[in-house]
Amino acid sequence: MRDIIWQSFMSSMAGGIISLDRTAAMQIMVSRPLVAAPVTGYIFGDVVTGLFIGLLLELLCIGGLPIGGHIPSHEIILTVIITAVSIAGHKVLSSADHAVFQWISVDAGVFIAVGFAILLISPMDIICRKVDAAARVLNVRFFNKALADIDKGVFRGIGMNNLKGAAVFFILNTSLLFVLSLAGVMLAYMLLPLLPAAVSASLPLAVAAAFIVGFAYSYSILQSKRSMPVFLVATFFIITVVVVMSR
Repeated sequence: MRDIIWQSFMSSMAGGIISLDRTAAMQIMVSRPLVAAPVTGYIFGDVVTGLFIGLLLELLCIGGLPIGGHIPSHEIILTVIITAVSIAGHKVLSSADHAVFQWISVDAGVFIAVGFAILLISPMDIICRKVDAAARVLNVRFFNKALADIDKGVFRGIGMNNLKGAAVFFILNTSLLFVLSLAGVMLAYMLLPLLPAAVSASLPLAVAAAFIVGFAYSYSILQSKRSMPVFLVATFFIITVVVVMSR
C-alpha cells in the first residue's frame, strides 16, 4: 500500500510539472503523452508499457491543443492516470492464466489492463476539463493584477503574478492527478481479479478501437503531403513496438 501511495504521489508530481508546459510555462512541447507516459512508466517500473500507452494516446490527442479559450481533453492528466492504472493492472494480472489467449504468443495482461484503464479513466476527462477551466478562471485575477501594475508603471510584481498563475495550474493538476491516480490504481487491484473471463477477453478490443480511432484522427489532422511521411513513420514505429511487446 505504501508503494502505491508513493508511486501515485511521484507520478502526480511529475505530471504536474509536465502539465505546466501546456499553457502556464515554457511551452516547448514536452507536455505530450509521448513524454508523460514513459515518465510515469518509469516511476511505476514499466517504461515499455508507458511508451506503448504514450504512442497510443499521442495518436488520439495529436490535434487537441489548448489555444485561446478552447479547452481540449487534458491529455497529460489522462495519460498519467491511464499509464498508472494500466501498469498496476498488469501487475495484478501477471500471475493469472488467461486461457483464451493461449493461441497467440501475447502477454494478454498488458492489453487487458490497458483496455480496462482506457474504459475506466476516459470518462474522467469531464472532471479534468472542469479543473482546467477553474484554473483559468483563477488566473484571470493575476492577469488583471499584472495589467493594473503595468498601468501604474510598477513592473516588479509582473513576474510574481506569472509565478502565481503557474502555481495554480501546478497545485490543481497535481492534486487531481494524485486523487484520481490513487483511486484508479486501487480500483484496478480490486476489480480486475473479479472480472469474468469473457469480460477480460473483450477488454483488448478497447485498445484496438483506440488505435483505429487514433489512426483515423491522426490521418485527418495530417492530410498534407509533407505530413504523410511523418504519419507513416509513426505508424510503423507503433506497430514495431506492439510486435516487440508481443514476444
